[in-house]
Amino acid sequence: MSNSPYLYEKLVAIRHAEIHQAMQQSHKSTHVEQSSTFASNAADRFGTMLVELGTRLQRTKHQHKASLS
Repeated sequence: MSNSPYLYEKLVAIRHAEIHQAMQQSHKSTHVEQSSTFASNAADRFGTMLVELGTRLQRTKHQHKASLS
């Protein structure tokens, strides 16, 4: 290692930039994972709502047929 304060400061600045970049990349990865999880959860809830709606429509249809008989 050199005793030059200038070179030491440059190495510290480079390392700081590397750490900062790694943190930003990690943050971006986390954000993408959260977004895909949100989309997946939203799709699951929508699917559940459609199944419940279909079930209710079938019950209504069967009750309507029973009342006509």
